[in-house]
Amino acid sequence: MPTYPPRQIAAYGTVFFFLIFVFFYGLADTLSPLSSAGRMSKGMFKPPQESTLFPDFSHYEPLNTLKSEEFPLDDPKRRVIIVGDIHGMMKPLRKLLDNLNYNPSDDVLIHAGDIVTKGTHKGSMAILDFMTANNVTGVRGNHDQKVIEWYSWLQWIREKPGGRQWLENLEKRWEKACADDKGVEVDSWLQTNSASTEDKKWFRQIPKGWILFSDHYNVARELTADHLKYLSHLPLRIYVPSAHTFIVHAGLLPSNPAYPMDNTENQPLARVPAFPKRPANGPVQKSDAETSGNKETIDGLRYLQEISLLTEIPQNADPWVLLNMRNVVGDTVSRDTDEGRPWSKIWKQNMLSCVGYQKTRDVNDTADNNHVSTSKKKIELPCYPSTTIYGHAASRGLDVKRWSIGLDSGCVKGERLTALVLGGPANKHKRRLKHGGDEDDISAESSKEGDGWIPYSDNRKGRIVSVSCK
Repeated sequence: MPTYPPRQIAAYGTVFFFLIFVFFYGLADTLSPLSSAGRMSKGMFKPPQESTLFPDFSHYEPLNTLKSEEFPLDDPKRRVIIVGDIHGMMKPLRKLLDNLNYNPSDDVLIHAGDIVTKGTHKGSMAILDFMTANNVTGVRGNHDQKVIEWYSWLQWIREKPGGRQWLENLEKRWEKACADDKGVEVDSWLQTNSASTEDKKWFRQIPKGWILFSDHYNVARELTADHLKYLSHLPLRIYVPSAHTFIVHAGLLPSNPAYPMDNTENQPLARVPAFPKRPANGPVQKSDAETSGNKETIDGLRYLQEISLLTEIPQNADPWVLLNMRNVVGDTVSRDTDEGRPWSKIWKQNMLSCVGYQKTRDVNDTADNNHVSTSKKKIELPCYPSTTIYGHAASRGLDVKRWSIGLDSGCVKGERLTALVLGGPANKHKRRLKHGGDEDDISAESSKEGDGWIPYSDNRKGRIVSVSCK
């Protein structure tokens, strides 16, 4: 057996490992679903590889900030009408607006999300027609979001080779099954009609937990270009600086539940905000507060603090939280209503702790993660309160607390459709409400009809108006 000098062995070894590296690198690049589509290498084009990863179907619009003229509270000829979850219930909406003598040329109509599905399909499409034609302001609800996602998925799957043909064939089979058996259920039918290799291939292209032919799917199939444009422009949050008001579908948190509510490092309400420093030389740069119509005053500081609620509390920037939150359990957010505390109670507690910017809070006061003070002395926070208006919590019915207003009163379940009416002829409260005022809460238990005046924002009042959905 011949022998080779060490240098020659090393050279052969280097060549061998180089060839192995090239072989496996090329193979891995060919098989990897994360490989770059259409990678160019030395004049050779590699076609895109099939990937099991899904594109982004969500298309979130984070925030819409309304100017005072878009949220008129001081014009006796104009009103703001904010409606709770509609869910395709067109007749109750018409009835509610008729009762209010709604004038689209003067009044500003706003919805709190979930305008479609759960009601009739015809009703959902009618609601979309109405909202689109009138360009109604609103926020995105979790059901609206699902329609957007299904529409995006439909466009994506139809662009795949063979995808459109497979989907059309499946839809025809489903329609025939519905014609043969009016009581057929989607889940059971899909389980017994997806056994073929072709169907299995395509069913892997559906995100986990999504159900074909659901209400959301059926609405998405019939969306017009105008419907899609309208839904896609609905933001997750609306902020009204002039009214110190947030509008969101599910809710907002006043503080991060992972920390005590008076933690100055992590809680925006626990510290007085600071205006950005201006340069000593050169042109003066206006602050965000000033460009929004505020100056370096209490209103300006409130603006900065309210913006920090949206940007510095991580849960308030999480789309899932904004669309689904109902309760807080420890330091986590939950969709369930059977455990934890309603986030609106936490909001109220924090807002009632605001004492303005002149008074210093007691640094010895502490609170646990659920914001229950362990001190006999109330925690005082250097802040001013703001109001959140929301929907989503039908299980609690009309849920009006000082500084939060829950408008989902279960219309789709045959209960009531509720609106908050602001401004108009009676736009000023007769007395100025104290920031710490703790007026009686209004709930479905205490106000079955859901009609009456409530305190709103700093020194105003709003009117709760509802109609039956039976």
